[in-house]
Amino acid sequence: MKKYGSTEQFRSVVRTVRTQHDYKGKDGNGDAIFEHLTPYPKLIFKGTVKLHGCNGSIVKYNDRIEYQSRERVLSLEKDNAGFMLAMMGKDLDFLFSEIKFNDYCAVYGEWCGGNIQKGVALNGLSKMFVIFAINVDGEWVKLNKNIQDNENNIYNILQFPTFDIEIDFNSPEAIQNTLIEQTLSVEEECPVGKYFGVSGVGEGIVYSCVSDFNLKFKSKGEKHSVSKVKVLNSINVEQLDNMNDFIEGVVTDNRLEQGINYLKEMGIEISPKSTGEFLRWVVVDILKEETDTIVENQFDVKKIKSLIVNRARMFYLNKI
Repeated sequence: MKKYGSTEQFRSVVRTVRTQHDYKGKDGNGDAIFEHLTPYPKLIFKGTVKLHGCNGSIVKYNDRIEYQSRERVLSLEKDNAGFMLAMMGKDLDFLFSEIKFNDYCAVYGEWCGGNIQKGVALNGLSKMFVIFAINVDGEWVKLNKNIQDNENNIYNILQFPTFDIEIDFNSPEAIQNTLIEQTLSVEEECPVGKYFGVSGVGEGIVYSCVSDFNLKFKSKGEKHSVSKVKVLNSINVEQLDNMNDFIEGVVTDNRLEQGINYLKEMGIEISPKSTGEFLRWVVVDILKEETDTIVENQFDVKKIKSLIVNRARMFYLNKI
């Protein structure tokens, strides 16, 4: 499976850029050397509308094509919101006709619209596949705006409004207000929905570095954020008074609903016997995204896990 990786938070990208810049190799003992000797770079990022649906991808090998969700290879028996069935009925040669590859070419996008998600403008539209990235033999390639087939509801994220910004990593806080303004404008009126003549709420923006696609971060409005934050796109780890404040901020209904969607994607029955699987997903998701906050505040990980599980279990049992 050629899985599409997770998209980080702004503060994580700031830390990555600065760490990579200051890394000077290893000393005689094999320990990493970090020295800040020159200014951090200024990098251009392109923001594209974050669509509220489910991740889908089409991967072409020399001998076959596979259809994927974020977590698994699909089959007609175990599809994901009808993505594979819909794509198999279309001529997809245009996706790969101009791309040369040795092992594989993976086309990633969002399968959205219809009843796939709720509470956004896209609900009023037919189901569509919107391409946002292409990987060839392990390398990201520049997305060609012409790779689209609108007659078959296959679109390209670059068809819709984009948001170009420059981030000075010496003072990344200077761009915060711009990120917030752009994100809230998308949340208030989804540009993709508007493109199709439908007015309604959008989810947010994904910003990708034009010179290194591995550097990307998401910016969601408050309606779709999985964490309750005081400041959108914070630079620094939030200082908290206690673990209960942390739990209140990260074990949100939005995140827990994502856990329910994960079970559905994996074909796991929403029932008491799946409680453990749901709780594991929630714990792993929070620890992955909030490790820096836990470390900075010196929280006891075992206690954090226990508090997460207690709250998540109550949510899940009320769902079934």
